[in-house]
Amino acid sequence: MAYTACPAPTSQEPQQTARHALSTITITRRLHHIPGLINTLADRYARFVAIRRQRRTLLSLTDAQLLDIGLTRADAEEEYRRSFNLL
Repeated sequence: MAYTACPAPTSQEPQQTARHALSTITITRRLHHIPGLINTLADRYARFVAIRRQRRTLLSLTDAQLLDIGLTRADAEEEYRRSFNLL
């Protein structure tokens, strides 16, 4: 009969292995969502940049151009100030 230096398996080992497997699955599921989160953040940032650019462009229009689209200088400045609420 051969003896080994390894201890005999205990009844807790299968439970620990199952817990480890479950935590690995949980981590994998969380990591699976990271690309989607990055895309969402990138989309929001791109939208923020586009809105800021549009509001700056609106502010750069002349009073006559603003009047053509039915706005006043005060309306354009108010809309531009709303850009800072996005931050």
